[in-house]
Amino acid sequence: MARFHHLWIVEAEVEIRNPAAEAETRCERIFRALERYAGEDTDPYPAQAASRDDGWAEIIFPVWAPTRWAAVAAGATVLAEACTEAGVDTGVVRLAAGESSEELERYRGRVQAMEEAA
Repeated sequence: MARFHHLWIVEAEVEIRNPAAEAETRCERIFRALERYAGEDTDPYPAQAASRDDGWAEIIFPVWAPTRWAAVAAGATVLAEACTEAGVDTGVVRLAAGESSEELERYRGRVQAMEEAA
């Protein structure tokens, strides 16, 4: 078992089943809930992008963990807590964990190429 933890970047795509009717979107609420986990050594995370209809959110945030699998587990836990705090009813959730944003970008490119080929 690994003894040292290091910073992993978690990228999540979340389907939001109960979009907000009010001015503040569920995505903004998730982002605000995740901000409390941010610190000086995790800047500029969290970051997010959301569709105009608030039906999904892409969220990127850091976690400390000893392995990639532990990072996925920690990311799922943090995201579940943030979604609960934000009052978000989630549908499909896709998580990825990488050692850098570049690694996640390469992964995203491979996934898009596979989806286009299908």
